[in-house]
Amino acid sequence: MRINKILLLQPLHEKLGKMIIKRTSFDFPYGMAWVAKFLVDSGFSVEVMDAHALQITKEEVMTELLKRDFDVLGISAFCTQYNTVKIISSFVKKKLKKPVIIGGPLATHSAKLVLKTTPVDICVIGEGEITMVHLLNNLDDPSNVLGIAYKEEGKIVFTPPRPYIENLDDLPRPAYYLFEMERYLNRDYFAPQKDKSLKVKDNIRQMSLIVARGCPYRCRFCSRNFRGFRIMSIEKIVEEIKYLKENFGVNIICFHDDLLFTNEKQIKKFAFLIEGMDIKWSTQFRVNLATYNSLKIMKESGCIGVGFGIESGSQKILDNMNKMITVKQIENAMMWCKEINLPVKTCLIFGYPGENRKTIQETVDLFKRIDHPGRKFLFITPYPGSALYEEAKAQGKIKDEAKYLTSIEKSTGRHRKFINFTKFPDDQLYNIMRDTERKIERNYYKRHLDKFLIQSLQRFKKRPDKFLVQQTKK
Repeated sequence: MRINKILLLQPLHEKLGKMIIKRTSFDFPYGMAWVAKFLVDSGFSVEVMDAHALQITKEEVMTELLKRDFDVLGISAFCTQYNTVKIISSFVKKKLKKPVIIGGPLATHSAKLVLKTTPVDICVIGEGEITMVHLLNNLDDPSNVLGIAYKEEGKIVFTPPRPYIENLDDLPRPAYYLFEMERYLNRDYFAPQKDKSLKVKDNIRQMSLIVARGCPYRCRFCSRNFRGFRIMSIEKIVEEIKYLKENFGVNIICFHDDLLFTNEKQIKKFAFLIEGMDIKWSTQFRVNLATYNSLKIMKESGCIGVGFGIESGSQKILDNMNKMITVKQIENAMMWCKEINLPVKTCLIFGYPGENRKTIQETVDLFKRIDHPGRKFLFITPYPGSALYEEAKAQGKIKDEAKYLTSIEKSTGRHRKFINFTKFPDDQLYNIMRDTERKIERNYYKRHLDKFLIQSLQRFKKRPDKFLVQQTKK
């Protein structure tokens, strides 16, 4: 079978459904763009359809597929897009009679389920750049292609895993030219307007950037492969930033990696190399790696926001998660950021196994101590590939994987379906979570209101006449 034309698709997340949010920009699909680049460099004709960025539903995608000329459809999908993949692949196989290959977390962690319950032909497991090239050159006999799973005579066959790309510096530049780049710029990810150096009138052109793969940690709720952690060299990272700045006018970079720096030496080197580039940036970081000096260097080099996966204020819950951080480390990192005026975006999880009234109160108390308003919680949701997902299956909390993945894909917003790992009644869990959020917010705003009232009273006592005149003018 001669393969030449490949269409790569990233579907819209089903949970948006009819409530498509009109946004100005989206996260750039680096995985799909790297696969596209490898295919183009190998002589294939490649088109891309980022339905998420285009904001088109699966129904609109299927209509568009009828207009496209392609030999193979490649779909990049998350575990929360199982049902969408099932519907689109069924349409393609029935109407167009084309092979369907999927990659991404869904294929990597749920290949057996996908091949059993959908018409998908082949799942690419793990990194897809090299695998896709080899696969398309051997589509008639995929048995010698590493890193895939496929159906053969009613059975599911897994080939040996493909070794990781060891040096990410060897990756070519993603195929930006295949995408409508304006759709990926200007996103307000880390509230840059809070940075006094950025004015409303500034032409903010912000873009996401991914420079690492895997993770060296083993949080039980996460599906990232801790054995395969790799990161580009600082020189390569800066080179990519320069390219985005010179070619697309990007002046803010949002690193979407779970971990960008692992030590202060890397931070210093990064700060040195971007000096004078007039680039603002934001990133995720870990509280156990943060020091006052490293955060200060980040701030001085243009960092306008840092994200911490705090998850909980209870040491018991953090240990249950195998988070490998302490409450004291959270307090230190948060207080240092406050001292140097570095905005923090916290990630919080509610309802992890072991959660009870005591652990909830410990989280409330933590945010009171660090004087932070907190953030909305996310209900703990086990995803395929994580230790927690296997635990949920073993406990019988996930009995039908296809039904479960469909439910978490279709459920929306704060009231979405979840697995209750606590002893709280199902019908009370959401209200308990909301009450916890309100307590954290109330503590923060009450303290700042009290500070304002005390400061106002002190000013009044010193100069009552001047104070009253100022208030009248306001």
